[in-house]
Amino acid sequence: MRQIVAIAAILLGAGPSWAGPKELAAKELAQLFVKKGSKEVIEHGAEAFARRIESMAVRHGDDVFHALKAVGPKGLPLIEKAGANGGQAAKVLAKHGEKGAVWIVERPQAMNLVAKHGESAAAALVKHPGIAEPLIEKAGAPAVSALSAVGPRSARRLAIMAEGEAAHVATNPRLLEVIGRIGEPAAEFVWKHKGALAVGTVLTAFLMEPDKFIDGTKQLTEIVATNAVKPLAETPGKVLTSVAEKTTPEIARNTNWSVVIPFGIGTLAALTGWFIWLNRRPRSAVGGNGA
Repeated sequence: MRQIVAIAAILLGAGPSWAGPKELAAKELAQLFVKKGSKEVIEHGAEAFARRIESMAVRHGDDVFHALKAVGPKGLPLIEKAGANGGQAAKVLAKHGEKGAVWIVERPQAMNLVAKHGESAAAALVKHPGIAEPLIEKAGAPAVSALSAVGPRSARRLAIMAEGEAAHVATNPRLLEVIGRIGEPAAEFVWKHKGALAVGTVLTAFLMEPDKFIDGTKQLTEIVATNAVKPLAETPGKVLTSVAEKTTPEIARNTNWSVVIPFGIGTLAALTGWFIWLNRRPRSAVGGNGA
């Protein structure tokens, strides 16, 4: 009799082990949420909630469990709504927690950036909320690199530049890569010289040797001065060349004949009248008449 009871106890105790590891983990989480008084889990039932957890875990992996442990039961509907990006959403929630990542997972646009550029984009979005997203949308991976390397002030400055006249500077991939490599010194330099860098030739010169300009070995003022004097020196030659290159057909095409023809006819008539009047005048003696 004792043997029968022992065998029954073993079988009953072993019952839960028949379930798979994901099913067991899902049930444990659901029960944990019930103990913590989660209204969502209690209202829907622990079993039903556990099945939803298991379904997502089968589809997206164990990051689902880590995500729910980090943010609680509200993370499950966020992962479900993320659809194909659910796995990425689970990773973001698991790594950055409720305060840092929930808003990212709630925004499809932000999740698309994370899906495209990876975890580093998520880290940049968490680090610079409200600033990183539009800049990454415009400049992609180089923006992720730059934002990851700078603090809040430099990130705000890049955002300001990206929305103004220096947008082509702030979104230049090579310049953002320089900031990503060097960090704050590069960001400070770019902000300080954003006006000069807005000139294409100056920006090109900087990107060729950014380290030398940043450490002071070379000066942007030299490049600016050179580019300011050169056009003035070339202006006379350019004007003469421009005039010389004008062909007769082009001049003809650009002439307003509706004005020129009447003016020419009027001028010709006036000259003809003056010539007739001049020839009809009595000729006076050249010398004295002896009177």
